[in-house]
Amino acid sequence: MKYYWNVKKLISFHPLFEMVLILVLSSSSFAITLNDNGQISATQVSRVIHVKSETDILNAIQKANNEHVPIAIMGRQHSQGGQSLAFKAIELDMLSFNRILRVDQKKKQVTVQSGITWGDLQKYINRYNLAIKSMQSPNIFTVGGSMSVNAHGDDFRAGAVGNSMVAFNILLANGKKVSVTPTVNPKLWSAVIGGYGLFGVVTDVTLQLTDNVLLVSQYQAIGLDDFAKYFREKVLNKKDVTLFYAHLNVVPDVNFLQDMYVITYVDIKKLPNEVIPLDNPDKWNAILTPIFNISRHGKLGKEWRWSMEKRIFKKIYNSRVVTRNNAMEKPVKFASNHYSKYNADWLQEYFIPVNQLSEFIRTLRPIILENNINLLNVTIRYVPAESNIILPYAKKNCFAVVLYFNQDLSVSAVKNAKSWTQKLIDAALSMGGNYYLPYQNFASDAQFKRAYLGYEKIIELKKIYDPKNIFTNRLYQTYFK
Repeated sequence: MKYYWNVKKLISFHPLFEMVLILVLSSSSFAITLNDNGQISATQVSRVIHVKSETDILNAIQKANNEHVPIAIMGRQHSQGGQSLAFKAIELDMLSFNRILRVDQKKKQVTVQSGITWGDLQKYINRYNLAIKSMQSPNIFTVGGSMSVNAHGDDFRAGAVGNSMVAFNILLANGKKVSVTPTVNPKLWSAVIGGYGLFGVVTDVTLQLTDNVLLVSQYQAIGLDDFAKYFREKVLNKKDVTLFYAHLNVVPDVNFLQDMYVITYVDIKKLPNEVIPLDNPDKWNAILTPIFNISRHGKLGKEWRWSMEKRIFKKIYNSRVVTRNNAMEKPVKFASNHYSKYNADWLQEYFIPVNQLSEFIRTLRPIILENNINLLNVTIRYVPAESNIILPYAKKNCFAVVLYFNQDLSVSAVKNAKSWTQKLIDAALSMGGNYYLPYQNFASDAQFKRAYLGYEKIIELKKIYDPKNIFTNRLYQTYFK
């Protein structure tokens, strides 16, 4: 009470103090600043709502309409170009919106709230000897987040996560809840899957599951020039091979991006006699973290890691029998927990037609070397063509080339990264391929419009379903205006 009287007395005797107080209280020093995993998208937002119920979402939509502010939606924040952020937005943190709503063992289907992670979903369905059909890899991401980017994973036959979705419900900008399937509200189906949260908040998703069958893994070392033929004959044409990924050598020597090893999993068409518990792959972090971190610091560290990986993985993955759920789990914290003020681990992904993979890598090699890019990993997956969504990244059957690298965050280094990224995008597009949108918004406007022809359709549908642009993010604000 005495403090309140003193402040009141100061204001009454010093009008200037009142002015200063108002300015301080209204200044950006009290704003909330959020960033994503890329660490160069710091954005001031108006508030963060930790969603626990549909009522929380509806209240946020009402506030956004009343106060004329946007809404942005975030999960694990592993997008890297502000796809989950917007200036002065109401940020919906979906991680607590994570319940399992229904399991239908007969249909092998599950309905979940959109904030649940794939890992938590695996833990739940494993007890029924059921497994996820199509999942973003690794399993730390949310179902809603993976849906918004239409992520893909190790099951190249299942394709992107949208292919395993049966139905979903979404709350639109007018507060109306709409049920969506491929045949009910099909325009929303094709816009929301791979639509980066621009049409509303997905509340729940029904997913098609599969049996948690036993798989046998195999390790194969091979050269890049032989890889496309090997993949067609030994992987794609072998119907019992269900999971696949490959890693390229990132040691900057004569074999840079030429040597590789391939991990495949063969379905032996058999369920385990009893439920096999989920293995926790992150138990290996104590070993993997120092091995991986050594490779951050120069050629010798990369050489040592590559040699260790080949020896260890050959021993681990040759004729190893695991369940599908355990095969789809991967350790990730050894890499994802890296943090520094001065650098960050970034991702990029390019989709290259199968027969042109070697040509793209020949373009990639000098760009990496000339720009001294600290390349830590290159993964190759297979992605079938997508034709049922408005913003497909794989317009034909492609290999996905996933670059994982450590990026200096200085202004000049980021500017240089934008320059060489545009060169890689040009290369991918010239080969009939594409680049992926969840990462830095480095593509030029012309590159984006060439790569994602459906952008005009997104704008058109926004006028119907979200005419006030309540739902937005930095990706939309960069390319769709």
